[in-house]
Amino acid sequence: MQRAGGSFDNDTEVVAMMVTRMTLGGIGSVALVVAALWAWGHAPQLADNAHRPEVALWAARCAAVALATGAQVMLLTLVTGGIYRRRRLSDDLMRLTAALVCTLALVSAAALALAGK
Repeated sequence: MQRAGGSFDNDTEVVAMMVTRMTLGGIGSVALVVAALWAWGHAPQLADNAHRPEVALWAARCAAVALATGAQVMLLTLVTGGIYRRRRLSDDLMRLTAALVCTLALVSAAALALAGK
């Protein structure tokens, strides 16, 4: 693997750990996106038995958004961070913004789930 400065990594243990981290991050991101799509698509069925189904529907959809943004945070941190080994302010801001959206969506999903009971 080539570093940003032009030199190559010859330490196979470091390269193997980086490739493993990137692979697991990619697989985890795909799994979170699949779960988000499933939750969004099955939100009406999940909300059928609720006291207020429209609120429970939005709770399930907020949870789906939280899963999708969690996948984005994982992808930005593990995969993209492994490919481009730099620490710029813009990279940190993207990760922070995605994490903030994920947190807000999780809090909204929990509040709506409690309100839908």
